[in-house]
Amino acid sequence: MELSCIGVGTGPSNLSLACQMHEQMGQGALFLDRQVNFRWHPGSAFDSSELQVSHFKDLVTLVNPRSAYTFVNYLHENGRLYHFLNAQFEAVLRAEFEQYLNWAFHRNPLVRGGETVREIRFDGEFRVRTDNAVLGARNVVVGIGKQAHIPRQFQGWTGRNLFHSSELLHIHPEVHNSHVCVVGGGQSGAEVLLHLVGLPKGRRPVSITWVSQRENYLPIDNSPFTNELFMPCFSDRFAAMSESQRKLFLRRFVLASDGISESTLRAIYQALYRHAFLEPNRCEITLRPRCTVSHCINAGAGHRLTLQHGMEEVEEVTADIVILATGYENAEPDFLEPMAHRLEKIDNELAIREDFSVCWDGPRDSRIFVQNASLGQRGLADPNLSLLAWRARRILDSLLGAPRANPEHPGFISPTSVECWSDTVAEEMGSGI
Repeated sequence: MELSCIGVGTGPSNLSLACQMHEQMGQGALFLDRQVNFRWHPGSAFDSSELQVSHFKDLVTLVNPRSAYTFVNYLHENGRLYHFLNAQFEAVLRAEFEQYLNWAFHRNPLVRGGETVREIRFDGEFRVRTDNAVLGARNVVVGIGKQAHIPRQFQGWTGRNLFHSSELLHIHPEVHNSHVCVVGGGQSGAEVLLHLVGLPKGRRPVSITWVSQRENYLPIDNSPFTNELFMPCFSDRFAAMSESQRKLFLRRFVLASDGISESTLRAIYQALYRHAFLEPNRCEITLRPRCTVSHCINAGAGHRLTLQHGMEEVEEVTADIVILATGYENAEPDFLEPMAHRLEKIDNELAIREDFSVCWDGPRDSRIFVQNASLGQRGLADPNLSLLAWRARRILDSLLGAPRANPEHPGFISPTSVECWSDTVAEEMGSGI
């Protein structure tokens, strides 16, 4: 049977689409994932980690609050809704949200785990080859997520004592009596620091150095008007900007998505207080904002990092273990290699249309959609949970040839204000400001 759609990867993005397709269509689609159970960044899933967004930004609520796949229904079906309310969490624990995602993964009949996609070709329809079968489909939706970003100066040195933060709980390094350097001043770096200082006293490092390029360890901007950047209407406005305007916008508003939760900052400051004033034999914690790591070389069992302060001041740090909280970048899926020459790109992204389908030289009624891969074209919300359900709904409407359902209010910031901002950006760039 030819399928209307095959989804490759069943992370939150494609899982949202799978849930909406199941309730809308019932059958005719299949979502494949190499994992047998849903795992969400398991290498950095610390017990205390929290979501930075509302629990309403789940798989389906913001497009269909009546769905059986909502987070609230998950709590209800598992007999914990009242307990969740009574607990009065400031934010949902990532561990619980992962349980919710795994619950949706297993209850959805369109999802098939333990199936690795090896290759996708096109010969009038898409041929998706896995380890077990070759499946045909009119459309494909790629939602494989991101891969760890390893900055150039660290490439070639990765291993058990220098690794990305996404591998921390897999590698489980012996940090006791070690000097540890954490590189990266966003939420991931903050959570790594908290994890290390929260270890039992007999397992803590001797010292931790936390390095960040930013001027300080800055909070996420979660204010109401900034959050209008995470509404569907703004995603379309962002897409209408020029490429240069979009790049500048992403730089200016990076803290709207990449700052540190205030609760995490508070926990770190309290840990520093305890270590400085209340605990004997404390772990030495050194904060180094406004620093870039300009060079990294092997130094015995560890590494020597050159820290650059401004243009001239230089400091060297030797660490037994280096943990890179340096973010993520788009993955280059090997299974698309047979068609790679047919797909248009913008910088390191596949070029997409309004419905998130890739611009390519094939027929318009056979489409490749991509999810969570268009930050430069769709804005800060693209890798975020905020527009997860909306983006999946737009893809589903396109697949069904249906009009867009339930348009949202356009927001309180007028579109003309965004246009004026774009004009100002153009003037600044043209004048060299």
